[in-house]
Amino acid sequence: MKETHGEIILGANEAKRLAVRFLAHWGVADPDARIMADHLVENDQRGIRSHGLLRLPQYVEEIETGEIDPVGRPAMVNTEDSPTVIDGRRCLGPVVCVLAVDEIIRRCQSHPMAVASIRQAGHCGRIGAYTEALATHGLIGLAFCSGPRSGHRVAPFGGTEGRLATNPIAYAFQTADGLLISADFSTSVVPEGKVRLWHHLQQAVPLGILRDASGRETQDAQVLYDSPAGAIQPLGGELFGYKGTALGLLVEVLATIYSGEDSTDATRVGNNVTIIALVPPKTFGDHASRLAAYLRSSPAIDSAHPVLLPGELESSRRADSQVPIARDTWQRILAAGRRKGFEISEAMR
Repeated sequence: MKETHGEIILGANEAKRLAVRFLAHWGVADPDARIMADHLVENDQRGIRSHGLLRLPQYVEEIETGEIDPVGRPAMVNTEDSPTVIDGRRCLGPVVCVLAVDEIIRRCQSHPMAVASIRQAGHCGRIGAYTEALATHGLIGLAFCSGPRSGHRVAPFGGTEGRLATNPIAYAFQTADGLLISADFSTSVVPEGKVRLWHHLQQAVPLGILRDASGRETQDAQVLYDSPAGAIQPLGGELFGYKGTALGLLVEVLATIYSGEDSTDATRVGNNVTIIALVPPKTFGDHASRLAAYLRSSPAIDSAHPVLLPGELESSRRADSQVPIARDTWQRILAAGRRKGFEISEAMR
């Protein structure tokens, strides 16, 4: 561990060891803690810090309040021949999503497509991880994720109060030459975790992202966590945010309502996720390779920055062995540890 430019820098293995032991101290079983640690650290390595170790204090606070059950086990609630519905039973989100991916892969061995809809799961993290797992098995993966009313921080187009979560959409597939094309984006201008990171870094939020509770544009991340709270703007912003609202509504229907839950229910907790896999035709990989090459052949506006396909930038960072943590995030991890009698220094050995 070292400190530079106001941030704490951990090695990847060091970060995973910390996350496993940290979660275990709150009662998370070893296999589940390792799934969580791998997920969080990989996100940090890819530069997606909004879904990295920044989330550790959130998860243990949700364990303490009962929103997450550290030993909860998900359960199938329907039959083999119908779309899979999985009750997360308040377990850690990535744990139930990994189970869903495994079940989808199994079903796709005998069906041209498979669907899994998850309800009552903890925060599911970066949903692109699950579509990428499907893509590496030769499938086309899609995912849609919604949140409870307590997480409705995105205003509908023209509104001032949040009525939707950031409701991300993800997809992934592979070309014949092994290129993984992967997109994962919120249907709001930015995910809430990005605002949280700016808040932890004590940085101003770029214009066009946040409005306060009165509808005034602001660069202060704190307004999102005030009472009354401000709101994130839908994808497309002031001029074209109706597109983001339309996409966010689609996610709400496919993730929440499709799983049998009520979006307006204020008692609902956790994430809802619907994951879909399609078995592509045999010609798919070759056609996808040609399409990728065709897109890349567009002359670059700046010769120093060639055209990139979705996911290429994040994939190029995967080998990064360093995990940066904002000082404020680190202090929150330390504070959570002290509250529970967890010694960070001991866990780092």
